[in-house]
Amino acid sequence: MDKKATWDRFYTENQAERFKHFDWFFGYDVVSEFLLPFIRGKHSFSVLDVGCGTSDVGPGLYKHSATPVHVFCVDFSCVAVEHMRHQFLNLPKPKNCRSELHFMESDATELKEFQSQSFNLVLDKGTSDALLRASDGAKKASKVLLECLRVLKPHGNILQFSDEDPDARIPFLQQANKDSGQDLSIAVQELGSFRGVNYFMYIINLQDLGSVL
Repeated sequence: MDKKATWDRFYTENQAERFKHFDWFFGYDVVSEFLLPFIRGKHSFSVLDVGCGTSDVGPGLYKHSATPVHVFCVDFSCVAVEHMRHQFLNLPKPKNCRSELHFMESDATELKEFQSQSFNLVLDKGTSDALLRASDGAKKASKVLLECLRVLKPHGNILQFSDEDPDARIPFLQQANKDSGQDLSIAVQELGSFRGVNYFMYIINLQDLGSVL
C-alpha cells in the first residue's frame, strides 16, 4: 500500500467511467464537525492534506469554511492529482471569497515543495494507516510525521484520522516524539463508529520549535 504504481492503477480504475470521490473511512460531511473547531476565529488559515487521493475533505473545507483557508491537497499519485485538478477546473465560489484550493503531486515522506513553518493545520486521513500496513511501514510513517512537523507553524496541529486503536497508535507517536527530539503534545479523541468500525482523531501539537528551526 506504499507503492506509487499501486495507487496510480487504483485511481485509474476507480475513475474509469466517471469521477467520484474516494475516501478512506469517511468524507468531509462526517469529519467537518471535528475539523472546523481548529479553524474558527482565525483571520486566515493554511491547511495541508497529505495523501489526499481523490478525497472530498480538502475541497469540502475550501467550499464551506467561513474562515478564509488556503488548502493544499498533495498526493504522490499523479493520476489522483490530475483527476482532482480536472474535476475542479471550474470551482464554485467558496463560502469565503478569499479561500484558495491547490492540488500538487508530492511525496508525504519528503515535502520538499514546502518551506518549514508553512501550515497552521496538517491533515492525515488514512495516509499513515496505509504506510503502517506496508513492509517497513513504521519507518515511512515516522518520516511523514517528521515532515508534517517541519512544515507546521508554531502552535499548529497535525490531525491523524485513523481506525487504529490508541493502544497501538499512541506508542508509535510517543516513539516518533522521542526520535524527533521535539516537545510534542499528543491527545486522542474518539470519533465514534462508522460502518461498524471505531475511529479516532490523534491531535499532535508542536510545543517547542527550537530543534525544527
